[in-house]
Amino acid sequence: MKITMLGSVILVAAVFASPAADAGEREKISRCKTTDSACVRFENLVQAEQYGQVVKELDPSAQYSAGARQFIGQAYLGLAASETNTPEQEEAYCRKAIEVGAVQGYMGLYFIHAQKDGEKALGFLRQYVATKPGDSVPYVILGESELNKKNYRQADLYLREAKRVSSAHSSRVDWMLFQANYLLGNYAFAGEMFESALANGKFEQEVKELSTDERFQGIEKRPEFRKLLTATRAES
Repeated sequence: MKITMLGSVILVAAVFASPAADAGEREKISRCKTTDSACVRFENLVQAEQYGQVVKELDPSAQYSAGARQFIGQAYLGLAASETNTPEQEEAYCRKAIEVGAVQGYMGLYFIHAQKDGEKALGFLRQYVATKPGDSVPYVILGESELNKKNYRQADLYLREAKRVSSAHSSRVDWMLFQANYLLGNYAFAGEMFESALANGKFEQEVKELSTDERFQGIEKRPEFRKLLTATRAES
């Protein structure tokens, strides 16, 4: 299977942006004005997954509405997810999607380049988060990258934003927030995140490794962590 991660990201975006429904329900949730024939046409084609047909019908001289552009963007993202693409075709489709406002295309560009040029790939994520997406994934990836680079303040900013926009709890994000804030000296918040991570995830090995990490020397003496560390180490 080719680039399953990119395909998943794009398909999830399309599902949330244009949910499948019966004709009556779709009529109520349509993003198109009834007088906007191009938008209605593109919406129908996207819902039928006829992404190539949307592109074929584009008129370079036309001034499409915001609603129509949304479906054009979804069509390009749908085409980008095809397993028959070359990497060059996939990138071109993602860039076309971005041109019409489908900023999820930045996520696609990240996955295309992540294995070849990590810093270039992260650059696409920085462009993505500059659009303020309601998507926690780019913030988590950027936060983890900055944490690994020991840029703890920037890591904290990204990870807090990931937590804010996420609709689901992540013990992994809490664990990284604990690390960043402990190393920034924000012990009260670090303690909250430490407790939340341990309550909702399995971090026995990571807790053991704290004792050998010089950055966390003395953590067991701090009141925010003493009881939890003692209990966790006793259980293991």
